[in-house]
Amino acid sequence: MDRVKTGISGMDEILNGGIPIHRHVAVYGGPGAGKSSFCFEYLYRGVQMGENGIYISLEETPDDFLANMSNAFTGFKDLDKMVKKGSLNIVKPDKLDLETVAELLEESITKNDVKRAVIDSATMIRMSFKDIADYRQTIFEFFSLLRNLDCTALMTVEAPAQDLAATGFEIEHFVMDGIINLYNLGKAETRIKAVEVYKMRGTDHVRDKVPYKITPDGIKVYVGEKVF
Repeated sequence: MDRVKTGISGMDEILNGGIPIHRHVAVYGGPGAGKSSFCFEYLYRGVQMGENGIYISLEETPDDFLANMSNAFTGFKDLDKMVKKGSLNIVKPDKLDLETVAELLEESITKNDVKRAVIDSATMIRMSFKDIADYRQTIFEFFSLLRNLDCTALMTVEAPAQDLAATGFEIEHFVMDGIINLYNLGKAETRIKAVEVYKMRGTDHVRDKVPYKITPDGIKVYVGEKVF
């Protein structure tokens, strides 16, 4: 099976080599869990491996988002060059609908040979639908289009609380090929971040919650260590 390596330290080991190519994966977590950072590094490492990427932000402007990521990952080199060259494209659509996002992606994939995409977030898109059944059908068709466009995509999904097990299942849990849960867990007076591959169709993977940290040089997943 062909796989797309995330390039995130320790993550590909958890994924048994990487994300199966052309799959669409939800990155699910509460506030402060690290969803945007995780997805941004996925694109950054892709560019380093020769794969162009696009980050579609439905909330932050491209300038604000890039400034936040630059401050978080001070060890990332050549970010400005990647953006100016177009190998790492950050855009904010005028409309919060999947049709606009799909057109953006199709144009970028066709013209710029984009292989990796991030949509941040599904929650914002869902809010534009009055009928939840319409959203489910539309998002299913959207990711079918992405698969045909030769792209491996991540989409962030906002959880209402840090206890993901207690929040129930979202539509994305059923529609998407994979679910990566990110946690920001409390322990005494500190918080510990953890990652869990909750679901990944067509491949085996580590099923434990694994601690991780966001460092200036990137995310470090501590494979084999316990959260508590």
